[in-house]
Amino acid sequence: MKTKIFSLAIVATMLVVQSSVVLAQGSGWSAVQAVATDERLIVKLKDGKTIEGKMIEANDSNLSISRDKKVVNIARADIQSIHHSKGKAAKGKWAVVGTGIGAATGAGIGAAKASNTSDDGGIYTVVGLALGAGIGAIGGALFGTTRRSRELVYQAP
Repeated sequence: MKTKIFSLAIVATMLVVQSSVVLAQGSGWSAVQAVATDERLIVKLKDGKTIEGKMIEANDSNLSISRDKKVVNIARADIQSIHHSKGKAAKGKWAVVGTGIGAATGAGIGAAKASNTSDDGGIYTVVGLALGAGIGAIGGALFGTTRRSRELVYQAP
């Protein structure tokens, strides 16, 4: 019984994901033209390069975005896909998660090392906890900078 429910949940998830991709692909160039000014776009070109910038304007044959305070014009024929990046990076949230994971891991490693020593073994646990927390916070913050939701706006035919 649990297997059937699990299988149905997977099938339903796949249908929802694929239907959203189909809807995004079916929207065409008019969806690009509807993106508001200063919204963050990620443009993948047909030659494999990726350009990130803020929306300026899209007409029938050209997309203009702002990148590093310069205007970049991209021909529609050169574009493979366009994603609209929404939301802010959750650096703080992921730094806290990384801190917790790093602290627990560091304390665990320190405690394992402390159990093998006879004198001042407790210091290993404390140092492991501190180092793990610091390393985890940095790793979490770096990971959090990449966590934004992306929506496919345009896919070349």
